[in-house]
Amino acid sequence: MNLLIVDDEPLEREVLTMIIKKEKLGIDRFVEAKNGMDAVHLAREKQIDLVLMDIEMPVMDGLTAAKMIKKDLPHCRIIFLTANNEIDFADQIISSEINEYILKPAHPQDIIQALTKHIPVEQRPVMSPFKSQGFCRHPEIVTIIEYIKDNLHIDLKLDYLAELVHFNGQYLSRLFKQETKYTLTQYITACRIEKAKHYLSYSSEYTVVEISKKCGFTDSNYFARVFKKYEGVSPSQYQQQAYLNRKKRMNSFNNILM
Repeated sequence: MNLLIVDDEPLEREVLTMIIKKEKLGIDRFVEAKNGMDAVHLAREKQIDLVLMDIEMPVMDGLTAAKMIKKDLPHCRIIFLTANNEIDFADQIISSEINEYILKPAHPQDIIQALTKHIPVEQRPVMSPFKSQGFCRHPEIVTIIEYIKDNLHIDLKLDYLAELVHFNGQYLSRLFKQETKYTLTQYITACRIEKAKHYLSYSSEYTVVEISKKCGFTDSNYFARVFKKYEGVSPSQYQQQAYLNRKKRMNSFNNILM
């Protein structure tokens, strides 16, 4: 996943890069451009997948650049950072040339949420439901946590996890709970539910049964029961609500462009 950040202010580009890198969104390459013309050239040269771009810039504005980038790279997703008084420019382009916009001044979390929606589910890191990594005194527990996050689709047996860090199973279980306050089973299940929520929220190409398998649940009925216990609704209901929310946001966006 290659990300292009376009803004005529160097400090703005630096801050945006810092915010996004901190979240570890699975982006492989960060590219910067100071105006729309440079953005067009770099998008072609670097085969950019995702663009975060200001609108009002010298040499070439963001809207013109968006048209040219979309013509060369139809798959490229474009998100605008825009001030309120720039929304009037939106009627200069059709909705297919802009995938989303964020109003300035943007909160870092708004930026991260907008970017995450346009990163393929398979490439998104799983955000741990428990903020335990930073407090672990044992590097072996950090290793186990990272392995779990990267391998939720497979059967994560206690004995195998213990072998990874040269512990016996009982000792790993005790140490993991001591460090994180959760059992290994609780932690793995919660991470799988978080991963499932990503699929259900942002990917319409998979069925609930397929998502359950991708997240390590061999029994889709069991997955549905566990998911409802955690989220209060069934996976299908969660997926439907996410779809309606996306549709609502898109309708609101199209109304602005009209």
